[in-house]
Parts: sequence; structure tokens; C-alpha cells
Amino acid sequence: MEHFFSSLLQLFEITHLAFLFGGTLLGLIVGILPGMGGTSGLALVLPFVFTLDPSDALAMMIGVLAPTTTSDTFPAVLMGIPGTSGSQATVMDGFPLSKKGMAARALSASFSSSLLGGVFGAVILSVSIYYAIPIIMTFGFGEQFLLVVLALLMVGALTGDNFVKGITACCLGLIIGSIGTAPITGDLRYTFGTLYLVEGVPLVIVGLGLFAIPEIVGLLDSRGAIAKSLKNEKGWLIGIRDVCRNWFLVLRCSTLGCLVGALPGLGGTVVDWIAYSHLKQTVRDGSQLGKGDIRGVIAPEAANNAKEGGALIPTLLFGIPGSGNKVLLLGGFVLIGIEPGLDMVTTNLDLTYLMIWSLALANIRGAGICIAFASQISKITLVPYYILAPVMICLIFFATFNVNRDWFDFIGLLAFGLIGITFKNFGWSRPALLIGFFLSTKVELLSYQTYAVYGLSFISRPVSIVLIMLCLATILLLLRQKFDPGYDSSVVKNKVQQICFVLLLSCLPITMMQSISHLDYRASLYPTSLSVIAGILLTFILLIKVIDLRQVKALDNVMIRFASTHIFEHGHGFNNQLYYFASLLGYLGMNFIFGFPIASVIFINLFILFHDRKSFKVSAIITAMMILILWFLSSLLTLQFPIGAIGLLIDMPWWLGGELAQ
Repeated sequence: MEHFFSSLLQLFEITHLAFLFGGTLLGLIVGILPGMGGTSGLALVLPFVFTLDPSDALAMMIGVLAPTTTSDTFPAVLMGIPGTSGSQATVMDGFPLSKKGMAARALSASFSSSLLGGVFGAVILSVSIYYAIPIIMTFGFGEQFLLVVLALLMVGALTGDNFVKGITACCLGLIIGSIGTAPITGDLRYTFGTLYLVEGVPLVIVGLGLFAIPEIVGLLDSRGAIAKSLKNEKGWLIGIRDVCRNWFLVLRCSTLGCLVGALPGLGGTVVDWIAYSHLKQTVRDGSQLGKGDIRGVIAPEAANNAKEGGALIPTLLFGIPGSGNKVLLLGGFVLIGIEPGLDMVTTNLDLTYLMIWSLALANIRGAGICIAFASQISKITLVPYYILAPVMICLIFFATFNVNRDWFDFIGLLAFGLIGITFKNFGWSRPALLIGFFLSTKVELLSYQTYAVYGLSFISRPVSIVLIMLCLATILLLLRQKFDPGYDSSVVKNKVQQICFVLLLSCLPITMMQSISHLDYRASLYPTSLSVIAGILLTFILLIKVIDLRQVKALDNVMIRFASTHIFEHGHGFNNQLYYFASLLGYLGMNFIFGFPIASVIFINLFILFHDRKSFKVSAIITAMMILILWFLSSLLTLQFPIGAIGLLIDMPWWLGGELAQ
């Protein structure tokens, strides 16, 4: 109790509250910016924490870390762009709600569930800090492997209208995730002799390409604002009531978030999809899920914020990062002289409790600020497409370049953007591809570690048996689903295009097997196995599509009918979206010639004036504001503008695309 009250006294010290509030504001800002997140925020404050008192340093780091999982909802709901990897599932229903004019409702429901989830996670952490060790110790390599398999099954099968296409997309994501250096042998796989792919394809590039680009071209194709109107100015009150009505869902998903977050390396991207899949499996009427169901926002946000409390358990007790941003948090611990381990529950118990209470308070502050401004910020959905789209494109290109400061980042962005557009229009699961990509390295390492430590005996361990039963239950649940009687493939006009796309996807597993055939079996076994599975699934999908195309009577077979549900999608506007996608290629060309600042000025003005010739003043104001924001970010975060050919020939200042001063 002494440590308990001591931590409370430190929590309400003026300096501690000030650093916590400053960190919270920074966390909210980086969470709003797509592709930044808590990792970037912690990277910003680490150079300053070693000069601070340990309690103040902890306040700043926790303040940055906690609210990013709350504010990342803004781009997810308003623009369909995941602010961080933890807000991917929120896009599924949050963005459709914005399109319906209910952005304020979606935001307030998200922030309210985030608040409850974050506080729940902190409470669970404080209660379980003494009892977490034996629970975590029961999860060996085998159990972690099965948990990842369960997550892949749930995401692949439940995030799309056709579970076969979803599982296939997941396999393709796993294959793409295996590109780069093999973790066991160090051999290079599918790199085409380039240094860029040695460490694999960057996660930010894949996420922005799959989600941001398709939503932007979709917005351009609709030729309007995201929402036609805001249905209720008091939508934030409705969102709070939604959370209150679904309190048991919040409780269940918060519990899931804590449990999954406590497992090292699994929390960040997985937990929101596990919560969303749990919702899909347990809800009575899920017809609106993916189309604008408020429960599809509440579930992942509650789990995503609760996982922060759970992820601190292995971080504090074992020095093992429970999620990606916890790596930098451990680095901050080293800078201020804190050694993670059992000392955190003995000699440093007061600091442990201080972190827990700071986490809860930061969540409350962050959610409160977001709820207060939800109605105002939701009005961004009323901005016309020809103003919003070029601004979003410039921000995405700027964020993309600063991942590795390499022009190949743009190529990767547009390549995955084209994949995302096609997936969206042809009924393939983008979340399944992304989650498979993210977990690929984890799956490969865990499979080798499991076999090396346990062999096949791991399946007889108690926790393994439970996880295997859950995997089987997920599969059985899929088999019990009924054929969609409202689905009619005869009205689909671009069936040949969709068949050609399947053939194009088949090139990935085929070329992967060819490129790694000469490698050591320890480097080639994993991607080869995945390629074989993906090849079988793609062949099956192709067969079903051909049968449907030729209207063979065998389609009346029950299993074939079930597997062919949404095997074709309508894909309205696909050709138009390809046309708008070409404009991104033009913008990339301007960046290559002129550099980012000059290219952005030209692009924004041309884009706005092309769609509304009377908006010269608007284009000038938008351009000026955009460039000022980017200059500010570049100076504050020491980010580099893409340097064009002119910048290489002429010594230009950094604010026009020249070299950034060191």
C-alpha cells in the first residue's frame, strides 16, 4: 500500500502532470498523421528524456504512447486511412459511417470505447502485475504460433464476403512478407538484386498503398465530398449512448485486448482484427458490418486501447516488447536508468504504479480532448473532393518518402495502391493481405522455434489444445454459413477482367518458388510451402470463376455454390478509378523533375482549377497552408523533402526541395 499511495502522490505533482499533458498533446498529433503513430512520437521525445527526472520522463513517454491509439481514429473514420496499424479494423465501419454523414457519431463512439478500453487495460495491469508471470510463462513458442494461426484464420475468413478469397489473400500477404532476408540463414529472397528489398517491403508503404490510395481514387470517382451532409449535429451524444448500450461488447473486447497485448510481438496489428472477428462471430445481426455498423467501431477501438495495458506486462517484467512501440519505450527506460524485470514489482513498484496511473490518466485526457472536438473535426467530411483529395495525396507522398527516404518507396506505394484498388473493386480482402504481410516473419520464426524446441509434441500442451479447438471452431463456423440468396453474379460485366487478375496473382507464388529454388531448405521451405498453398487456392478460385462464367450446371452443387458466393464482384467504376490513379503517376513524375515543394504547388493548383476554374483563390490558400504545414513538419521532425532532378543540378534551399541542412 505504501508504494500505491506514493505513486498517487507523484501522479498529481505539477511537473508530472505538465509533462504528461505535453506528451498527450504530442501523441494526439502524431496519431492523427497517417503512418506516424506512437513509435514516431516516442522517437521524437527520446533525445530529451535522459535529462529529466525518471517520473517526469515516464510521464512524457506514457503521455505520447497512450493517446495515439485514440487519435489515429480521425484519419481512419474521416478518410478511410488507418492512422496507425492499430486502426485498420476501424476503417471497415468507421469510414462507411462518415459517408452516411455520421462521422461525429462514429468518432465519439470510438473515443468513448477507447477511453473505457484504456482505463480497463490500466486497471487489469495494476491488478495482474503480481499474477501475470505464470500466465505468460504458459505461452511458449508453440502456443504463440497457434495464436497467430488463429488470428490469420479469423482475419482471412471473416474480413471479406468470400472466405476462400480471404484465406488466399492472407497467404499472398504471408508470401510478400517473406521477401527480403531469411531470418534463419540470412539468404536473400525475391529481392531482384536490389538493396531496397533486403529488409523486406516497409509496413507503412503496404498499409498506405492498400488503404489510402483506393479511398482517394474512390473519392475522386464519386466526385463529391466524403459525406453529402451531417445527419445530426449532436452525433457525439449518440455515439456515447451507443457505447453505453454495448457495454458488454466493450468489456469483452477490452479483455481480449489485454490478453493478446500481453503476448510479446502480437498485439499491435492483430488485436483489433481479433476483436472485429469476435464481433462478427457473436453478433446476432451482422448484415451491416462493413457497411456502417457502429459496433464495428466500438469493438476494435476498445481492444486496441486495452492492449496497451496488457503490452506493458511483458515489457516491465521481462524486458520483452509487447508491441512495436514498446521497443522504443525500453530504450527510454535505459536512458533514465530503469532496468525492466522483477525489480519492477519489488524495489521499483512505485514507478510501476506511476506508469499505470499515468497510462489511465493519459487515456482519459486524450479521449476527452478528442470527444470535445469530434463534431467540429467531423465537418472535414463535407469538404469537396477536389480540395480534399490533392491535400491527402501530398501528405501521403510526404509520409511515404520519409519512411526510407528512397524513391523506391513511391514505386512501392503506387504498386500496392493499384493492388488495393483492384482488391477493393473485385471483392478481395485488403485487411487479410495486410495482416498476413505483417505477421509473416513472426509465423516463420515461430514455426522454426516451435519445431526446434518441441517438435510435434507442442500440440499436446493444454493451452495448445484450447487454441487448436478454437481454430477448428472457426473453420466449422465458416462451414455452417449459408449461401447468400441475394447474390447474383449474372449482372457482373467485367468477369474476364477478374479472371485475368487471378492469373496475374498466380505469378507471385510461381515466381517466388522459381527465385528461391537454389537456396538452403531452411530459407526456402517457408515461402515454398505458402506458395504451394496459395497456388492451390488460386487454382480453385480460377476454376470456380470459369464454371460461373460458362454457367455450368455443376454450380448447383452445395459446396460449389457456397464457395462461389461473391466469387465475382460488380466493380463499378473500376476503369474510372484507374484513370484517376494515372494522375498519381503524373504527380510522381513532377516530384522526380521539380522536387516535392514545387511539384506539390503545381499539382494542388492544377487539380483544383481543373475541377473548378473559379476556385483560384481557394487553390492559392490551400496550397499556401499545405506548404506551410509541410515545412513546419520538416523542420520539427527533421524530415527530408524528395529532391528532384532540378535540385540535384542546382543548389536549392531545403524549403524548395534541396538538401536538408545537417
